[in-house]
Amino acid sequence: LEFAEGRVRYRNRFVRTPALKAEERAGKALWGGILTPYLPSDAEVGPDLAGQWKDRPDVSVLYHGGRYFALAESARPFQVNRDLATIGPWDFGGKLSNGICAHPKIDPKTGELVAFRYGFAPPYLTWSAVGSDGTVVRAEEPIDLDRPYMIHDCLLTEQYLVLFVCPAILDISGTSASVLQWKPELGTRIAVVPRSGSGKVRWIATEPFWVWHFANAFETVAEDGSTTIIADFPLWSRLAMADSTPTTCGVVRAEIDVVGGSIRINRRDDQPTDFPRVDDRRIGRPYRWFYVAGKRGGGALPPGEWNELCRYDAETGQMISRKMGTLRVGEAVFASAGPDTGEDQGYVMTVATDAATLQSYFLILNAGDIAGEPAATIRLPQRVPAGLHGC
Repeated sequence: LEFAEGRVRYRNRFVRTPALKAEERAGKALWGGILTPYLPSDAEVGPDLAGQWKDRPDVSVLYHGGRYFALAESARPFQVNRDLATIGPWDFGGKLSNGICAHPKIDPKTGELVAFRYGFAPPYLTWSAVGSDGTVVRAEEPIDLDRPYMIHDCLLTEQYLVLFVCPAILDISGTSASVLQWKPELGTRIAVVPRSGSGKVRWIATEPFWVWHFANAFETVAEDGSTTIIADFPLWSRLAMADSTPTTCGVVRAEIDVVGGSIRINRRDDQPTDFPRVDDRRIGRPYRWFYVAGKRGGGALPPGEWNELCRYDAETGQMISRKMGTLRVGEAVFASAGPDTGEDQGYVMTVATDAATLQSYFLILNAGDIAGEPAATIRLPQRVPAGLHGC
């Protein structure tokens, strides 16, 4: 959506990967799904794509170093231009040829992009950093891990990259019933990685749980010099993708003692939520507000559908919400009213689709009063699927 001179333009394009083109020519799917992997043969896709994993730049988007990227889950991103035409895969000058994660973080103070990548073969976990100009300043640094884990998102503070290694194990050997397995007996481990590259990675063990997405984190330093990392996020009891066991969710605030190696988790709400976001100018710094999609009283709402937009006060835990009725809401994005305005001075924007009519809208809400009259409601020319990330 592009806003200019009082008008709004909507544009929607596919990321035209080689795999997509091959499947279009064949008129059918040639690769398996995420949890049902199949690698096509030379006869099916030709020598260049035979035996290769399918590019899936379908998770989120990013603007960094003067380029727009469509991001995949621990794989190479695809560059697109301002009009969303596909340029092609991007490996950051050959220095990150294995790709990056779907949710890297940009330090608003330095402009540095910090990312991680998990893999099916050693090293199972690495991290990297790209300067504000797009130049790689730290190529894949290994983080010691014993097997492949699925890790979707990360936290960034001024000094650290924080990774929650939840017990979601990946197995592509073909000997297991599922590619993705939930192993609660392994517990959850948290890696606190110094961004300076000096000093050891600190590991903190805790009970098993799952995290899809984080709101934000920041550091506090006590008089004795000890550091605590504060983080807010929706905590899930387990990874629902792994099996059909029911899951529960709640918004929590975690306090991570970096030196002492412990974590304390305080539950603030028991409603299922996801897609938390803050004012991006506050990433890695103290913040007051964050926004999530929720489904309080959602009843039989299926996974991935949300009928409430919530605004949490990170300091007090207080929550206000906008009930969406028949609308299903996606991830909300904060847009400031100006470069030097406060966290609650601006707008909260999201796509919402009416479950009854399938008509989609773009809602612009006043950040200080998300339950009040919208600043604008824009009728979109086509349905936009639920569950999309916002950027």
